[in-house]
Amino acid sequence: MQGALGRLKLEFAGKIEFQARDFPLRPLTFRAAEAVRCAGDQGKGEEMRGMVFSGQPAWATSPSPDSVWTGYARGLNLDPEKWGSCVRSERHRSAIEADHELGVRMGVSATPTIFIGGRKIDGAVPFETLAEAVRAGLQGAPAAR
Repeated sequence: MQGALGRLKLEFAGKIEFQARDFPLRPLTFRAAEAVRCAGDQGKGEEMRGMVFSGQPAWATSPSPDSVWTGYARGLNLDPEKWGSCVRSERHRSAIEADHELGVRMGVSATPTIFIGGRKIDGAVPFETLAEAVRAGLQGAPAAR
């Protein structure tokens, strides 16, 4: 899914706005969202989101998922003290909870869920499905800023 989103960003650069929101479904995914947001504090949120999303099979079954995320943080050359302190403090809890509440109001029940021009797309879908939805949404619509 991350590959398809990356291709969308390249193909439609300057034409659409991308926003990533958190929708943790259980405590472990809440902690994963916190790890991503704390990486974002150091300018590496998008990279960490990709690693956390694609690495979910590994950390979701790990007896120590925090050590997996810490490995990702090291790989991204994050300041380990700042990142670790941020994650432990749950600094972003209220923002993550607000994203979750917004998702519930919008009918999200699983991840990934993507909205394109008001159209809800559930689950991982191929690039072309997303690109077709974007093209349809852009017909007659002003370019996003």
